[in-house]
Amino acid sequence: MYNIFQLFKIRGFGDYISDTFQFVKFQGKNYFKNYLKFAFVPILLLMICMSVIGTFYYRVLTSTFGFTGGETIDNSFITQNAVMLVIGIIALLVASLYLGLVNYSYPVYYMHLLGKNAEEKPQLRSIKSLFKEDFSRLLAFGILSFLVFFIIGLIATAISIALMFIIIGIFVFMLVIPFFITWYSLTLFFYIDKKQSFFDAFKHAFYTITNNFWSVVGASLCMLIIVQVVSSIVTMIPYMITMFGLIFGLEQGGGMESIDGSSISIYLVLMVLVYCLSILVSTILSHLLLIQTGLVYYSEREKLEYKTVRESIDAIGRNE
Repeated sequence: MYNIFQLFKIRGFGDYISDTFQFVKFQGKNYFKNYLKFAFVPILLLMICMSVIGTFYYRVLTSTFGFTGGETIDNSFITQNAVMLVIGIIALLVASLYLGLVNYSYPVYYMHLLGKNAEEKPQLRSIKSLFKEDFSRLLAFGILSFLVFFIIGLIATAISIALMFIIIGIFVFMLVIPFFITWYSLTLFFYIDKKQSFFDAFKHAFYTITNNFWSVVGASLCMLIIVQVVSSIVTMIPYMITMFGLIFGLEQGGGMESIDGSSISIYLVLMVLVYCLSILVSTILSHLLLIQTGLVYYSEREKLEYKTVRESIDAIGRNE
């Protein structure tokens, strides 16, 4: 039986957190399955680019420290591989930008479809269609948001650091991060779902947060802590296993002199895999924050539009 999740609902601090996990419980399987299908290409491209760049620096590292049987790094190696390195960096930037657009816009489209018909699971083809229609607007949003939020973020960070000399500065800094994360993604909800201009969406998102500051920012801070703790646990375990393996190998083998190129290659591959796992886990877990922001958006719409109340009245009218 398909469980219906109520998007349009006035929420408070506790509701934002509990309803986020309730959303994952009811919609998580379909949500993340479609997301991984949608984001598979940019994630794969990101991993390939990281491997190319990592291979370059691996060669530099092993040659510099003499782990390649006496071979040392020279200018010819850098010259011969400079083009591949530049291509890898450019492709990495493009893949990161595209993945960012997919990552932030996906929950907007998913919830948009769910809001239109709560009794039907959103389909990937519908999400892709909406994404293609709005692609130029998403690019414009990416450029404008980078410029605007970067400038404001620098100012806010500078003020927070200046206030660090007094106790209140630490508290302010703790609130600045979840405030900006929520502000950014909430701006996209207004920009895409309500088809507002960037600065109108920017303004409405700001007012939505400030009018419910402690409940919205407090819930975002709690969710951010949960995401960071879980992400750290998942990624630190394989990282620590790899590092302990390296240290144990050094002790058994007699120190740095026992390391050869093949040993470095194995540990490098393991570290790249751990790093890739870290990116994947962090990307997936970040959707808890994005989903919670979506609940803030639909809670604000319920306050303004009384959608649930009107639907209840219409249902009563149809039954009479």
